[in-house]
Amino acid sequence: MKEKTCGFTGHRHLDEGQAPFATLKIMEEVLDASIDGYTRFITGLAEGADMIFAKTVVLLKKYKPEMNIELVAAISHRGRLETKDESFQWLLSRCDRVVVLSEYYHPGVYARRNKWMLERSSRLIAAYDGRKTGGTAQTVAEAEKMGLEIRTLNLNSTKPEPHHRIS
Repeated sequence: MKEKTCGFTGHRHLDEGQAPFATLKIMEEVLDASIDGYTRFITGLAEGADMIFAKTVVLLKKYKPEMNIELVAAISHRGRLETKDESFQWLLSRCDRVVVLSEYYHPGVYARRNKWMLERSSRLIAAYDGRKTGGTAQTVAEAEKMGLEIRTLNLNSTKPEPHHRIS
């Protein structure tokens, strides 16, 4: 499952200046990944950047069905499925596969979800502003240790930057 699978991590809260730029950059990276032969995309389906990523993959699936793109939702705990958020439910219904990693919430469920995604990915797209703490920072650090290819979208800049690659 790992060879042509692209995982995603990103911040939950994007400010007004970051959101439009993040949307464009995420779209670009998903398209680049599909051109590079990636057919499976994994998201934690959290608020913010994860939802943008999932919407982008859904659009790619709709408008380029010949690419056989698959969207996998890695859900941290079963209670997350009960959210009333309409965007979440709409995206969840369009996933090809939903994996629930814990029956109950407990400290560490998000780290476990992120590790599960990384273990199944060969590329990670990270919408990241460079902060040293939090789930996105931890996921990027873990991906570096695992030797994944990382495509970082710098959310502190509205100017395109070269991709950060780890081999």
